[in-house]
Amino acid sequence: MIRQAVVWGVVAVVLRLIVVPPESCPPVNAATVRGAISEGSAWLVRGQRDDGRFLYGYFSDRDEVSTDYNYTRHAGVLDALYRAGRLRAADAGLRYVLDNLVRHDGWTAFVPVGEYASAGANALLLVALMHRRQETGDDRYDGLARRIARFLVAQTRPDGSVLQFWRPDTQRRVPGVFGMFSTGEVFYALALMHRAFPAEGWERPAHRVAHYLATRRDEAEGYAIRLPDHWAAYGLSTLAPEGLTDVEADYGRWLAGYFGYLVRFESQHLDGGVIPWEESGSGLGTTGEATTALWRLAGEDRRLADLRDELGERSTCMAGILVERQVPAADPNPLARGAWFARGYTQMDDQQHAVAALIGTNEVLR
Repeated sequence: MIRQAVVWGVVAVVLRLIVVPPESCPPVNAATVRGAISEGSAWLVRGQRDDGRFLYGYFSDRDEVSTDYNYTRHAGVLDALYRAGRLRAADAGLRYVLDNLVRHDGWTAFVPVGEYASAGANALLLVALMHRRQETGDDRYDGLARRIARFLVAQTRPDGSVLQFWRPDTQRRVPGVFGMFSTGEVFYALALMHRAFPAEGWERPAHRVAHYLATRRDEAEGYAIRLPDHWAAYGLSTLAPEGLTDVEADYGRWLAGYFGYLVRFESQHLDGGVIPWEESGSGLGTTGEATTALWRLAGEDRRLADLRDELGERSTCMAGILVERQVPAADPNPLARGAWFARGYTQMDDQQHAVAALIGTNEVLR
């Protein structure tokens, strides 16, 4: 009996250390979060080019910059910079957008030469414009925002699915192509339009897209699992003051469970342990963005109120992980300082998502 008890004790310890290791959340406070936001956004500003575009990526092990570019990420970086208060750099990036607009059939879309107009890129651009308006009180781009929103609605089908591309050469939508996250991005953008212009009816397409996300997207678009969509979390929290349907609220609860698990898993593998674990700033950041958005949602919708405290804890835990993994401000390399690396590489969206997550957590910590 003693021998059997010892065996079970050893098994319990092994399970705890390997399968279910204890959680460990690095301590964090509002001051360290604000410092990390400042350093992360400064990395983006330092890498901005004369034409308004940004440094795309950097390999620290060979001190080499990437020549790639992605205009969806360009729009996402604009949003992070507006939210971080980096107005001058964000407006410089917006000038690149304004030089690459296409107008058609009553709407406008951002589309650089040689590219297709992307629903995801334009949704993030619209999100950036809405946050610029919110941060500055400047309404000069309201007309552009409405025209971009009309493009997003034109890409949305009656069932709430969103076609990813429109081709300038044929002036037609590309049938049957959907972006992994562009549907959630469109939902969030339209929800922000409703919040800014509540009398204009933007909530109708927003709810249509939300219902599709909650009920059909994953199966209809061929995903093997239900996607953890942090953009959908943003959209739900934005629509919540008006009121969500039961289906939307249930979707929010599912997202809270999924992203809460991701934070817990990450916090259990901070030192690698037996199973090495490494995440990019983008991967960690999107998880942090989702938990803070869902924390706001739980504060607005009483059906989810029981989740609020735990979501706040998850958000704060992820912020601690992000602060711990950021390259320190004292690092002499300006291409590394303030960035989040994975396997010796960082790119613009690593900073975009990490900064956005920390901005959200700063609200939790108030």
